[in-house]
Amino acid sequence: MDSSIEEIDDTESSFCSLWSTAHTKIDCVELFSNPNLGDDYFFNRLNIQANCSNISDTLNFIKNNHPYGLNNYYIHLIHNNKNSITKLNISKFGTMKILTLDINKYTTHGSKHIEIKVVDKVLLNDWIDIFCRSFDSLETKNEVTTIISQHYDKFTLLIAYYYIDEIKFPAGCCLLFEKNGKIGLYCLGTTYQFRRKGVARELISNAVKIAKNKGYDSIILQTLTKERFEEFYKRLGFKTLYKKILYTFYLN
Repeated sequence: MDSSIEEIDDTESSFCSLWSTAHTKIDCVELFSNPNLGDDYFFNRLNIQANCSNISDTLNFIKNNHPYGLNNYYIHLIHNNKNSITKLNISKFGTMKILTLDINKYTTHGSKHIEIKVVDKVLLNDWIDIFCRSFDSLETKNEVTTIISQHYDKFTLLIAYYYIDEIKFPAGCCLLFEKNGKIGLYCLGTTYQFRRKGVARELISNAVKIAKNKGYDSIILQTLTKERFEEFYKRLGFKTLYKKILYTFYLN
C-alpha cells in the first residue's frame, strides 16, 4: 500500500479511536466500538489490514467475544487489497471515497449571510447541538458531549451561523484533526433548514484557510457514495485518492 495512504488511513483510525469506548487489535483486524453512538457506520467499525489471511477465524472470534452491546459492526476494507472477505458472504453496505483537495489551487469563498467561527469552550455546547441535529442523532448528545469535551484540545472545531434579518441561527459544523503530517476534515454537517444555502461550502472554505495557515498543502475528507455528496465535493476541487468497500457484519 502507498505510504501516504497508510498515513491517511492511520489518521482516520486515530480520530475514530477518540470516539470509542472499546478499541483493540485482534490479529489483522482493528476494532472500534461505542454502542452509545448507535448504529454508526463510521465509528462502530472493523478495519481489516491488507493481506489478512485468517480473516474468517478472526471475525468469528469477534462475533463470539466482542459484541460490546452492538448488533453489528461495519467492516472497512481498502479497495484492491488482497484478502478474501468477498468469499465470506457478508453483505456490502456501500463504498466510501477518500478525497483530497490541493489547498494551493483552491479559491476560498465568502458569504454575507454566513459567519464561521472557531469554537472556544463557550460555544462548545452550540457545536455539539448542531452536530447532533445535523446528523439526526439527538439521542447520542450526552455521549457526543463527553467525547468532544474530553478531546477538545485535539480538534479544531468550526461552527457556522446563518443570518436572516440580522438574526443569526446555528446552521452547520465541522472539525479538523491532525496526525502524521495530515489534516482531515470530519463531522461536516448542516441542519435541515439551512441545507443548500452554501453553509457546507463556507465551512470547507474556512477549514482550508486554517489548514493553509498551519502549513498544509492538502486536506482530506471521506464521503459515502450512497449519500450523494461526492459531486458537490468534486465541484469544489476534491479528487478521489482511494476508496473503501464497507460491509455489514452482523453479530447475531
